[in-house]
Amino acid sequence: MTVAVMNAWQLFLKGGPMMWPILLLSVAALAIGINRFMVLSAVEGGLSPEKKALLLSLRQGHLKETLRLCEERPGTLSAILKSGILKFGSSGDVIRGAMEEALSHEVPRIKEHMGILSLIVNAAPLMGLLGTVNAMTVVFHAVVVRSNVLNPLPAGELASGIWQALLTTSAGLTVGILSFTCHSFCALRINAVIAYLERSIVEMNNMLQQLSEPVNQAKHFVAGSGQHSAGEHINEY
Repeated sequence: MTVAVMNAWQLFLKGGPMMWPILLLSVAALAIGINRFMVLSAVEGGLSPEKKALLLSLRQGHLKETLRLCEERPGTLSAILKSGILKFGSSGDVIRGAMEEALSHEVPRIKEHMGILSLIVNAAPLMGLLGTVNAMTVVFHAVVVRSNVLNPLPAGELASGIWQALLTTSAGLTVGILSFTCHSFCALRINAVIAYLERSIVEMNNMLQQLSEPVNQAKHFVAGSGQHSAGEHINEY
């Protein structure tokens, strides 16, 4: 175990100075991957219970109680449904637009740090390639210098310089592949969460429209009463 660790450390040192930024990128990718896993797990785990509680209250027609639940719960669906309830009594397009706008405010929190992870996916291999090019430049410069003084560089030393130069490319590709795998996995989960929220918006919008139908019908029988505000419609429930 000790020999393997020492060999890995020696290989790292032989890779040259570009190994250090690649190492920093790998640490950043690992930290972001862990963070996204924890955040997405919390979001996914809370969506179903949150939706059940909110829709149960909504099906019973308790708008005030549902609004109170939305304010007490800091969840994503609560924020979306709250924006729809505050537009209660308006047209379906208005209510849905309000909930979609609330969703647009929640999406950046779900996608947080994904841009940095995407940057690491592209930057790590390029840094590895840059390190290899720089090292190869040094190696071939040494070949030219030794040839000029009639002391050619032995094939063994040339091969040693070349394989050490390739270490940064290997390290960069490794970090890039692992980061890409993490990014793709997180992107799939994020897309699944957003799709779930969009389906929930349609379902909640339909339920709010069903609850608002009696109110909209009653408005036609009230002469000269004017347009009710969203707060007045909520109070009716």
